[in-house]
Amino acid sequence: MSVKYRAVPKGQPGVVGGGEIKFYASIIRGSKIDLRNLLEEISELNVAHPGAVLAVLEAFLTKVNYHLINGRAIELGQLGSFYPSISSSSEDSDDAVTRESIKRFKVIYRPSQLLRERLDRVKFEKESDDTPATAA
Repeated sequence: MSVKYRAVPKGQPGVVGGGEIKFYASIIRGSKIDLRNLLEEISELNVAHPGAVLAVLEAFLTKVNYHLINGRAIELGQLGSFYPSISSSSEDSDDAVTRESIKRFKVIYRPSQLLRERLDRVKFEKESDDTPATAA
């Protein structure tokens, strides 16, 4: 299998009227896989019943949320790591930095070395003119 992409035209950022048009690769995403379908796929591997997988995932999400909102990174071995992070406005002094300076709390995901190595082997296939377009 491979990741499908197409060439899309884009203007130059910040140039009135778009400036010179350049073409960039853009991934063609297939339909999303929802939780129900993912649970069914996992159960087809004869690992566990979908209800058991769902229960484990729910517990996992509860505990991940708990640790992230308490400022803790979560190391998940071959899956990777989740790190809590904040964005803030700049202030002129140490005392001026308050909770109001914080603009956003977010979670950063970093894939493991194994996952990065596997992602480095992804193959790409350009959409041909006769291939029907899917949602991008």
